[in-house]
Amino acid sequence: MQINILTHHPFEALHQNATKVIQAAIDRCFAAGGGEVVVPGAGTYMIDGIQLKSHVTLRLEAGAVLKGTGDETRYIKRPGPFELIKNQTPITGLITATGATDIAIVGAGTIDGHYEAFIYPHQGNEQHLKFYHYPRPMTVYLEACTHVKISGVTIQNAPFWTVHLVGCEDTEIDAIKIHNEMRMPNTDGIDVDRSKHTKIHDCEIVTGDDAICPKCTEETAQYGDCTDLTVTRCTLITRSSAVKFGSSSFGNFENCQFSDLVIRDTNRGIAFQLRDPGSARHISFRNISIKTKTFTKEWWGSGEPIYVTLAPRDRATDLTGQVIEAIQFENVTCEAGNGIFVYADGGTVRDLTFKNVKLALTRPFSTTTQFDLRPNEVPETVTADHIGLNVDSTSHVTCEDVTLTDCDGAKIQY
Repeated sequence: MQINILTHHPFEALHQNATKVIQAAIDRCFAAGGGEVVVPGAGTYMIDGIQLKSHVTLRLEAGAVLKGTGDETRYIKRPGPFELIKNQTPITGLITATGATDIAIVGAGTIDGHYEAFIYPHQGNEQHLKFYHYPRPMTVYLEACTHVKISGVTIQNAPFWTVHLVGCEDTEIDAIKIHNEMRMPNTDGIDVDRSKHTKIHDCEIVTGDDAICPKCTEETAQYGDCTDLTVTRCTLITRSSAVKFGSSSFGNFENCQFSDLVIRDTNRGIAFQLRDPGSARHISFRNISIKTKTFTKEWWGSGEPIYVTLAPRDRATDLTGQVIEAIQFENVTCEAGNGIFVYADGGTVRDLTFKNVKLALTRPFSTTTQFDLRPNEVPETVTADHIGLNVDSTSHVTCEDVTLTDCDGAKIQY
């Protein structure tokens, strides 16, 4: 079954709010055993919360824009807690699905999260926009779904996390563009939260917060670990980390591969920011270009191209037995204002391999620098009297054909 939402409703009637018509079309396809809901490229359709259902594809044609109204009370609500058990705050989503199978969002159209509705007005050139509350609506929120596809669409102007996959299995995200306001906090591109068998490829992500972020949030423990993630042929630009494991790490991350990525104008390149009792194992990064750029202090990071840290979130966090191990960096080229940083406090970092890694520093090796450990209660920063390859004494790193150069032409080889 295919339903074109303009068949019985003129665009002018849907422009102000198309929620009921789109939801009714989804429900009708679902009742019929599956189908496709087509949103023609007639312009902008304002929507409140929409819930996808099994065996239904939402197709956005070129020129079609689904834009959130900004009235969060009319979005789809999930009760709290959120991220941490102590946070009983509920979350909402603009386009959501729970427990669905064989669902898709495809086409050449656009989903607009309307972030402007959630920030204070008249902020001028403020580099870290101030917002009304935390959390704000997810633009696409999918929980416990299987056989998911998101392809071709542009998702823009998210007020919070853009695409959040919670406990999903067998997801493919390909050829999408995420274009968010880079000054907007918490606008993660794709959060892979305790999901399995996720493929992300040929995407472009430009956002304020982490571009691709594997997570294991505390309240989603029923979904287990985050495993079998593959990311390839993507361009990532962000004021936070291009790829970040954590900081919610209440489960394990295993068997993940990243390859053929272009990372530029980014506060951090590749980051392990584990702050909770979880581990990361068997993760590889190959054929990656990284150029970092520091921003204001509100954005975590200090321009590190590669950042591997395992540290307690607070004094009550017990990291006994937790590890970051069997991590490979191969054919990675970096241009950065800070060095590679490896640090462990309370857990163990071991079996890191750097092979054919080139780092060109835009400052001298002798530069005194501070490495940012947030979110970490004590200490928040670690000071080093040099930059380059900074590894604490407890971690085990193997280097093969690693070359570091600084802005004065000095060279270090491993």
